[in-house]
Amino acid sequence: MSPWTNHSKNLGKGCTRAAKFATPPSEEYLIKIFNHFDTSGDGLLSREEIKSAYNLLGKSFAGLRTWWTLLVGDENSDGYIDQKEFIKLVKKNYLT
Repeated sequence: MSPWTNHSKNLGKGCTRAAKFATPPSEEYLIKIFNHFDTSGDGLLSREEIKSAYNLLGKSFAGLRTWWTLLVGDENSDGYIDQKEFIKLVKKNYLT
């Protein structure tokens, strides 16, 4: 199950975010997730790969989420999310 998937126990209880991890995922696990969505294999998540990931996860407003992800997560403003930026973004926004 993806860390961004709404868990059924939270549905209908006003939960708008994914449930917190019981234990934080390892960096190795986050790298596996990153590599899964890096379909080009270049070590970067492009705008298209990020949008595709949100669509695959069944998230609404994938375009808006993609824009926000790049706005918040692309620290060097190159238009891509690299592994370090991805890990930092996930830890900052989903694990705290």
